[in-house]
Amino acid sequence: MKVLVVSKSFTKGGSASGASNLAQALNAAGAEVVRVDAQEAIAGRPLAAVRFVERVYERLAHDAETHCLRLGPASVDLLALCKIHKPDVVQLCDISANTISFKALRRLPCPVFHRMSDFWPYHGARHYAPSPPTRPALADRVLRWTAFSGAPVPDIRVAPSHWLADHLVSGGVARDRLRVIRNAVTSPDEVQPRAHCAPGLRLGFIAGSITDPRKGFKNLLPFLAALPGGAQVHLYGHPSKTDLPAVPGIEWVSGGRFTRDQKAGVYGSFDILLCPSLLDNSPNVLTEAFSFGVPVIAQSGTGMDSYVLPGTGALIDFKHLTSSALERFNASVAEIVSTYTACSAAALSSARDDLAPAVIGAAYLNLYHEILTQRHD
Repeated sequence: MKVLVVSKSFTKGGSASGASNLAQALNAAGAEVVRVDAQEAIAGRPLAAVRFVERVYERLAHDAETHCLRLGPASVDLLALCKIHKPDVVQLCDISANTISFKALRRLPCPVFHRMSDFWPYHGARHYAPSPPTRPALADRVLRWTAFSGAPVPDIRVAPSHWLADHLVSGGVARDRLRVIRNAVTSPDEVQPRAHCAPGLRLGFIAGSITDPRKGFKNLLPFLAALPGGAQVHLYGHPSKTDLPAVPGIEWVSGGRFTRDQKAGVYGSFDILLCPSLLDNSPNVLTEAFSFGVPVIAQSGTGMDSYVLPGTGALIDFKHLTSSALERFNASVAEIVSTYTACSAAALSSARDDLAPAVIGAAYLNLYHEILTQRHD
């Protein structure tokens, strides 16, 4: 099976990590993978300057979450790539308004699949619009005029969580044109389940920008303040420690940003990862935590529900501060600490057995074969 995997980038940003993990998963399952990195494809060409102008407009006229403008040709010519590589399927990953031409989809000789990292572009120009806008804003109109008018669409869209899939269906995507396949993660061979927590409670929080409202950091504060005995909280991201609020009983340990080579040290610095993110369908930090045997306490009612299964952590509604939510949080922390060896083993087992690249890659290959068979019939 030859798969043309297209992404805006395979190296920059969280969505790029998801694209790279999918490419690795397909390789692990035995597929022949051709990676197409749109940013690399236009590097040093005049089109790169056009892409820069488009992004400046999107940020100044709208916001960083909006992608709506394409001036000139797309960064990737799918039809030309299919003629060169002759893939069995095309797999789209993280793309923007200027990455591909959606109109070209109807002319491709093979099925097209889109791994969704959010709702874009099927719910409009904003990446995290849970449903299509009832009254299109300017960005939505620009998207329709220049990049995506609503058709054609890929043969199948793949959501990495049931939360994302359910929102897509409520927004008009046909259920039979949608599948749920979780994200892959690689667990280092040397990682073993942790025998116990370190002395004292060590919690972790990871985000590119700690102050990003979508990451839910502020929602954590009253829960942390209510912890009996306090805790040490390791923060990875920005801002620096001097910008952090004072919370009784909480010691902030700021680690800043980190590289792939530093992951083992990062996940080894705390015993439970906190993920209060309000909109994530499946953050990489969650699956990475599992891959290092770290249990996770995550925001309920999000895509993380598809990952935090019994024994691997807990789901808490950080968004709505209630006495019952506070009690559940404290009880969950206490239970994880008291059964830490089992929780760590369950988290690691989830990464290695359920989310392993070969397992996720095989799920995608089965989907490809299913759709190809339908086409031939």
